[in-house]
Amino acid sequence: MTWVELHYKATAGLLADPCLYSTIRAGRVDPETGETIEALYDDAGQYCESIAQRLDAFHTDEYPANDMMRYLHWPDDPQMEAAIRDKVRSAHVTVEANGATLYAKLELEMTADLTISEFEAFTKQVECQYRDGWGAEFELITIPTSDAPIYLRLWHDDIAFFTGAVKGRFLEQRRQERAALQSGIRKRAAPAAKSAAKTKKWMER
Repeated sequence: MTWVELHYKATAGLLADPCLYSTIRAGRVDPETGETIEALYDDAGQYCESIAQRLDAFHTDEYPANDMMRYLHWPDDPQMEAAIRDKVRSAHVTVEANGATLYAKLELEMTADLTISEFEAFTKQVECQYRDGWGAEFELITIPTSDAPIYLRLWHDDIAFFTGAVKGRFLEQRRQERAALQSGIRKRAAPAAKSAAKTKKWMER
């Protein structure tokens, strides 16, 4: 009898839905001064189409195409770079709305799934491009919309990445967090409202 030893490596689960999502920041801009006049927080979904069109058309001399694979690099780990490039052929940036909330969406053309270590290395490089490369250049432009122009920041201090495989769980967690936050705000506001009502009644005597 011959025994064959099999080795399995955990994978990122990207093949069924080859997309890498991330949280964004956006806001309305004063068309005359270019200054931010209103942060959109969870209300940027209404501008999904306008932002997606601008992302698709955006290019500069340094960044001539909307394909992160042209700019990602791993100079200290050529073996990792070869493995990732063999599996991820292109990575195009767009956006997707979930209700009123907007998320960045990196659409991947893949030949095979990434291992967990490859996925972590890939995500770190995407974050670097969002912060210092392609995304930093895109952040400098304003995007025309039907009302005020807006800006889009692909990178921010609290950026969170998630795959299509866990999208449902991630969005539900965010919904619960927002609900808890709103509940806390209402609870804190209630005593102040009661106090104001009592003061008004006392003054009306």
